[in-house]
Amino acid sequence: MQNVDGRVAFITGGASGIGLGIARAFAAAGVRLMLADMRDDRLAEAAASLTSAGTEVATIKVDVADRVAMAAAAARTVERFGKVHIVVANAGVGVIGRVRDASYDDWDWSNAVNLGGVVNTVQEFLPLLRRQGEGGHLVATASMAASHRCPTAACIPFKRQRSSRSWKRFTRNSPRRASTRPSFVPG
Repeated sequence: MQNVDGRVAFITGGASGIGLGIARAFAAAGVRLMLADMRDDRLAEAAASLTSAGTEVATIKVDVADRVAMAAAAARTVERFGKVHIVVANAGVGVIGRVRDASYDDWDWSNAVNLGGVVNTVQEFLPLLRRQGEGGHLVATASMAASHRCPTAACIPFKRQRSSRSWKRFTRNSPRRASTRPSFVPG
């Protein structure tokens, strides 16, 4: 997909940070946006900023770790825009501190969002991309902690490395009709 003007992108973690940067870049290229995030206040700010620049934007509050909520987000995106062409699994969290101080709850939360969120996004949106028959792109961002030592980010390195390997195995067996090559979006 070379020309993205008029296409639709769904972006998790799209109301701030790297996700908002991705949204701004897509907006500049004429992409219509569905921003997904946990924070209503940030969604409202991001939508107001992008809309004032002439971009068509819708938002949805969603916890990417919640499978039912992600299914609803996919349905709402199609209901609002008719189709989706670009899906960015960007939402992520980190537990700041040393690994030795991380609790089971810290690990569970980090893995539910950082790994489970990617799985839920792929499970809900890849079938949509394939059914549309127009191809598309599914992008998963990853933390630098996956490849660099980060002594103050307790629960990120293990998850992101595992996620990257799983993504490579998953995409190796994916049908070619929906372009599902892993991508790195610099932040």
